[in-house]
Amino acid sequence: MTKAITAKSKSDSTGSQGIFAPIKVHRTFEAVIERIIDAIDAQGLGDGDRLPNEKEMTALLEVSRPTLRQALRILENSGVLRIKPGQAGGVFVASGMIPLDVVGKNIAHEAQQVAELIATRRLLEPIVYHLAAENATSEEFDRIEDTIRLIDLHIADPKMVSRADGMFHRRIAHAARNPILLRAMSGIYRQLSPLRGALDNDEQHARHTIEVHSRLLAAMRARDHERLGVLLHQTFVDLEAEFKVDAPHSVRWVSVGEAEKPSGRSKTGPPRL
Repeated sequence: MTKAITAKSKSDSTGSQGIFAPIKVHRTFEAVIERIIDAIDAQGLGDGDRLPNEKEMTALLEVSRPTLRQALRILENSGVLRIKPGQAGGVFVASGMIPLDVVGKNIAHEAQQVAELIATRRLLEPIVYHLAAENATSEEFDRIEDTIRLIDLHIADPKMVSRADGMFHRRIAHAARNPILLRAMSGIYRQLSPLRGALDNDEQHARHTIEVHSRLLAAMRARDHERLGVLLHQTFVDLEAEFKVDAPHSVRWVSVGEAEKPSGRSKTGPPRL
């Protein structure tokens, strides 16, 4: 006989709220994985037992759906869960015998992929921003600025703030006028999207995003590559601290003539990549 955990209201302290309590602190998909494994162990669940669906789990755990799906994917690949699509489907326990060694390896692989994505972003994104500063029209800068206004308009809605933030980066990538870089950055942003839900997404964070984006845009409009480089560096430092990864390399904007000088960096002349 199989069991099922069903979602109940937050006022029901004896229901699934006690099993899937909200994840209040700053965590990643690992916290979701731990919570699901703990629930399986605590309830003695086994093969075929049903867990709450995605919508219910995101509400109970108070995490984004992309973050939950990342955790579910790892647990499914580890043989812990079985995901059945469709109206009659759902999230089911594949085995009560949790292969913690396999789960640990898959988490480590995911964490390594995150580190590689962020390191790659640190290398490519400055090129995109500097090219956009050189190539963007005033209309393109205005469209980028529109995304900052959207963040402010929806500042109390983390989902809409995240979408507007994504628009900001994509419009800059388009303004760089390099299709290959655009495809590369689109892939990076797409893969990083599930991870953004694991970060702080409150109103204070949204206001900080507006401030940072506004400074970046101002530097691009002024074609102030030195200022833009400083701002981007700090942005990456903050991002890497949030994800707890270290990117070993970065790039900076120098002119072709500057790069060819044997004496090294010059203090004069317009900077170029």
